[in-house]
Amino acid sequence: MLTLQGDNQNVKERVRSWIEPVARIGYVAKGTVYLMIGVMAMLFATGYRSEPADFSTVLVKVFSEPFGRLLLALLTIGLIGYGLWCFVQAAMDTENKGTGLLGILTRVLYAVIGFVYLAVAWDAVKLLTKTSNLPEGDQPERELTARVFAISSTTRWLAVAAGLGFMAFCVYEIRRLYVEGIEILKPKGRKEFVDEVAMHIGQIGIVARSVLFLIIGIFLVRAGITVDPNKVRGISGALTELDRQPYGNYLLLATALGLAAYGIYMLLLAWRRRINAG
Repeated sequence: MLTLQGDNQNVKERVRSWIEPVARIGYVAKGTVYLMIGVMAMLFATGYRSEPADFSTVLVKVFSEPFGRLLLALLTIGLIGYGLWCFVQAAMDTENKGTGLLGILTRVLYAVIGFVYLAVAWDAVKLLTKTSNLPEGDQPERELTARVFAISSTTRWLAVAAGLGFMAFCVYEIRRLYVEGIEILKPKGRKEFVDEVAMHIGQIGIVARSVLFLIIGIFLVRAGITVDPNKVRGISGALTELDRQPYGNYLLLATALGLAAYGIYMLLLAWRRRINAG
């Protein structure tokens, strides 16, 4: 019995030893992607780019730089790491969400986010191996929605449900700012000044990303109600829509700065966050 307990403890220690570095590498990759999306959105807002960016744009941009293949390979490893960390959060309940309805839904959300980042990593692999060109803009989201709508007349409600899910997530994120305070960092130890600054950067970033997701959610609901996949907007489409509003250029610039702040927030999590490996 003692031997079995010892073996189980050794297994847990080995698991913990790889979970933390994988999670931190993942946060670096996610932060890099959002920082680049924010910077490119700023360039779009100030007239230095013809369109904003999304995940695919970032991958293509990294690949086109000097040593781009190496940089994209490193980014791909990080994206895979973040996807795996999300699965660990879901399966091992590292954030102590519990087994109640809200806890289960939150853990399912972690798993869904994990699949999203693994899909982005797979796009990067296809770019690295030159097996496929990556469509940029809203085309992938619209094609996926069209395929879902083609299944039956009732599948349009999946788009409505997904849109409402985006909106609910925005409410959850904004609420988290007020409830958790400094714990949005989940800091390991305490560095008073650094953590205070990091918290405010995180708050700005979370608000900006929530604005972006709210727009995506609204257009998903509209697409489902009208059964029109062309109404779907991804990240770049949502930023473009923001630019079309009254005073849109200022709104876009503020959101772009916020998305860059969100990227910095992720990089700070890679440094400061305590990783509960179960």
